[in-house]
Amino acid sequence: MKWQCYAGTEGLHELRSEWNGLLQRSATNTLFLTWEWQTAWWAAFGQGKDMHLLGGRDAAGELKVVLPLFSQETRLSPVTSLPDINIENPTAAAGDDRRRTAHLMGGSEVSDYLDVVAASQDNSEACAALLDAWAEREDCRILDLRNLPAASPTISSITQLARSRGWQAQATKEDVCPVLELAATWDEYLANSLNRKKRHELRRKMRKAEQEVDVHWSWIEPSNIDVGLQVFFELHRASDSNKDTFMSERMEGFFRGAALAAQDAGWLRLAVLRFDSHAVASYLCFDYLGDRLLYNSGFDVSSYGHLSPGIVLLGHLIDDAIESGCRRFDFLQGNERYKYDLGATDTEVWRVFVRR
Repeated sequence: MKWQCYAGTEGLHELRSEWNGLLQRSATNTLFLTWEWQTAWWAAFGQGKDMHLLGGRDAAGELKVVLPLFSQETRLSPVTSLPDINIENPTAAAGDDRRRTAHLMGGSEVSDYLDVVAASQDNSEACAALLDAWAEREDCRILDLRNLPAASPTISSITQLARSRGWQAQATKEDVCPVLELAATWDEYLANSLNRKKRHELRRKMRKAEQEVDVHWSWIEPSNIDVGLQVFFELHRASDSNKDTFMSERMEGFFRGAALAAQDAGWLRLAVLRFDSHAVASYLCFDYLGDRLLYNSGFDVSSYGHLSPGIVLLGHLIDDAIESGCRRFDFLQGNERYKYDLGATDTEVWRVFVRR
């Protein structure tokens, strides 16, 4: 395979016409690896980082592999074998050492699934090329690959290849992504995915809201996307202090850029729930290859918290996903209880951490 380095934003644009076509044939095909998402992430978080974007082509010139990598200076604890690295919102503690680290584009906090972009049969060669390219950087001795789906061949390939070179490699479970396999109808979902208690609770909460207030939910139309996003951001920040802190100006810029790119590609689903005309809940979702991805949320529970607006809207979104022909409802990362109360079961994402 012939390898070429693509530099910066210009390099991303050089690969635009081929990237998503390759992704459709890749072992991990997820919205978070699309050209649109990766470009939006780099635009928001690329400052201060060095892009190392590699493309691999066969003898006929067909793109077979994309390795979307970057490196950055990171403060790491000298006594921790598996350091906590937050790429989008880094923190530093007294005594930390500055080390250059290499990562997959997409970061650690805002892209739930990441990987190299390659078909399964090309994965081992892609991972070997990744390690070769990394080894050339004498100033960068740590490779940290985050949010790899448990089914990805990259986990074993990188771990085994790194150890064969005498490097330290750890593969650990990083988080869970609860996923709901959808039934053919709403009634089948209630009957087959929920036990009697959970079925009763969901019905009770949805019925209670409808009895006490005027309930209306809708998808935001493309022509109203700016207003819809503003409602989402306001509800997100109102949810709790942690979400308010998380949604910095830069993070809002990323959310906005990613949402607009997804809308242009036909993936965006932004929902708002109103009780008596008051916006009380919003979910930022994406529909991608038959899956509905529940990406982020916002709630105002100051007046209507007793009516469980988040669960009420989720019930409608699951019903709509069934009606829309989706196969799965992916709650993405996090083991919050409500996901299991709605019938989801765990899938996993892994982290591979290599030192040389």
